[in-house]
Amino acid sequence: MKKENENFFYDYKVDDENRLENVFWSNASSRAAYADFGDCITFDTTYKSNKHHLPLAVFVGVNNHLQSTIFGVALMGNESEESFKWVFSRFLECMGGKQPICILTDQCPAMAKAIPKIFPRTLHKFCRWHIMNKHKDPLKKLYKLFPDLKDQLTAILNHPLMPSEFEDAWKALIEKYNLHDINVMINLWAERKLWISAYWKEVFCARMTSTQRSESMNFVLKRGFVTERDNLHIFAKQVNNCVQARHEAENAEANASTGTRKTVTRYGFEAQVMDKYTRAVYSVFRERQYHSTAFRIKTSQDNPNNYLVHHYNQSKEFAWSRHEFRVLADEAEGRYECECKLWEHTGLFCHHVIAVFENLRLDEIPSKYILQRYTKDAVTNPDFNRRDYRTTTEDGTSIEYRRTILYSEAVKIINKRCSSEAKFQIALSAFRDANSRLDNKDAELENNEDAEMENNEQSSNQDNTTRETGEQNDIPQAENNDPYADIQPPLVAITKGSKTTDAARKNGKCKPPVPARPEPELDEYGRPKGTRICGTCNKIDGHNSRTCKARQLAKKLLETHEKVYGPTASSGNIKVRIRNLLARQHIPETDDEEKLDTDEGECFEDETDDEEYEQEDEDEDITEQEETQNTPDVDDKLENLNKKGGQRKCSVCNLRLGHYASTCPNKEKILQQQIIERQTSDGAIVKPKGVKACGTCNKIRGHNSRTCERRQLEEQLLHLQSTENDSNTMEDRSKEKKNRKKTQTTPAAIRRSTRKR
Repeated sequence: MKKENENFFYDYKVDDENRLENVFWSNASSRAAYADFGDCITFDTTYKSNKHHLPLAVFVGVNNHLQSTIFGVALMGNESEESFKWVFSRFLECMGGKQPICILTDQCPAMAKAIPKIFPRTLHKFCRWHIMNKHKDPLKKLYKLFPDLKDQLTAILNHPLMPSEFEDAWKALIEKYNLHDINVMINLWAERKLWISAYWKEVFCARMTSTQRSESMNFVLKRGFVTERDNLHIFAKQVNNCVQARHEAENAEANASTGTRKTVTRYGFEAQVMDKYTRAVYSVFRERQYHSTAFRIKTSQDNPNNYLVHHYNQSKEFAWSRHEFRVLADEAEGRYECECKLWEHTGLFCHHVIAVFENLRLDEIPSKYILQRYTKDAVTNPDFNRRDYRTTTEDGTSIEYRRTILYSEAVKIINKRCSSEAKFQIALSAFRDANSRLDNKDAELENNEDAEMENNEQSSNQDNTTRETGEQNDIPQAENNDPYADIQPPLVAITKGSKTTDAARKNGKCKPPVPARPEPELDEYGRPKGTRICGTCNKIDGHNSRTCKARQLAKKLLETHEKVYGPTASSGNIKVRIRNLLARQHIPETDDEEKLDTDEGECFEDETDDEEYEQEDEDEDITEQEETQNTPDVDDKLENLNKKGGQRKCSVCNLRLGHYASTCPNKEKILQQQIIERQTSDGAIVKPKGVKACGTCNKIRGHNSRTCERRQLEEQLLHLQSTENDSNTMEDRSKEKKNRKKTQTTPAAIRRSTRKR
């Protein structure tokens, strides 16, 4: 972006370990937009927008089309006062020292401390939505006790009252419901001057009373542009795409504002407003003009230029709602003021002033009341280029002009040369020849740039060597103390509400970043080999888990393991362990059996329960000890394991080691001992009926679940029950037919009954 436009601003900060901590940037178009609409801004942070979980902070304002516009973007390593001060200072430096009139934020204490230090002339206000959301739980309880409290409280907050009138209305509400000792009402009253609009009516806020625009912008970024797995460079590109999308929406609305429209009335001031304001602002004015017809006007007896305006549907329930707004309308001096102070607060006229305009049949509004920020010509031309990308070449020719010429010539060739095969081949070869020549030209330009860079590096190296040897002592030596030479990626940030240890919070550091989606491997032509991630090696290399080399190597490792230790019932689990080992550690392919052995004491992630693997490790140690030596210590260990093991008891070894008959590691050895004991006692040859347990009866009897007698009996019982049900249904159906015949009233039956009579 800096190459495209030199007015692109960015800055960053690193910590003691040379890791990226904070970064701020603003496009040239955003800086120009702040010069036009930077009178009021909102600032809010959001989380989980990048791989490192750095909080995303966006400076948002409103343009002349009442659309949200981005002034600057920042990523913060933590939400401390120092971080906020750094971000605000970079923002102020980027915008040429211009401080906003008003800034709206949430109730972050660190932010509240940093804003007055960097923006001393800016009014800091809290978001009303955050205030009410903070106390929503105790307010819900009050709303259940007093059903009318919510409507009355909302009316006090929304009604355009003066500070004294607001305080009287609040005290009347407290007295009515006896809420003097309620903590939530006490807290709302204590913070009233930071979020109630009655206390800063004379401060311009551009129709913003909450951080809703920041919240919506965060939603747009996270919904359509950035994700939690994005790296920082991808994140920056996506944020730039969002900025360009906002510019396209602004341009579309600007083109729509140039169209012709019709006024609702014949008043001269309405035609003036329609001609000056944008389409969105004029829509707001027309809506207020429609609602202004509900107000009644009477002239004050003290001064004929003063008018008392009140709503025709006055509420008799609240004393403060019967207020008459005093409007000063002096046509000679061109003064039009209302005591509700809505024009001073938002820059747009209120219902009361518009009602007076209609009463006076005003032809033209004084120009001082038409703010330029809401007009069609609000966008000015700054001293710098406000375009984020280049639109002209080095000789001043427009890039769009060249693109149009090339496109028209290409379309002519395509339309004329597709009629015959010979013309098509000539045109195709010409296109390919031109493309190859352009590629060669690009390669020459790149080689020239590389050569220039190498020459610059060599000259700089020669200067450094001469400085080291002292050949040029008269030239002052410039020390290279650049702290941003090798910047490391940031650690995962600790955000508000995250579950981290106290030590990590004190140090301000957390674990390394979570691995994101791996980058695809490239072939010899520089193209990605695939899009799917292998489930074994976690790479994008054009293969899957079935054709993965790591899985094939796992089979070899398993075969070697079986040669050394013999086949066991837990071979499948060992295979999973080997596969996970290959996925986490890069083991070269080899046929050496000594290097293919794995350590059973390592920690692996398997596809089954962790408790079973812990018990399997202990069981394997026991079997190895039994094979090597048979001492009384082994029996003691087995007894201890039997006491400390799982609750389920194996039917083969009669031990509680967390396994059952089909997965018993000592099953083969115990069966062989039982066979030997029976042969010695009876003298007959005894063979085991099988090895696998039946899935129905859970017994080892030489059958499976399909040939199990228990299953066959169950199927027979089900068949008998179904036949009985079928017979019962058939009997019921026959009875229903007989009843129908008895009760049917067809014409033939009626005639037969009459004949019998």
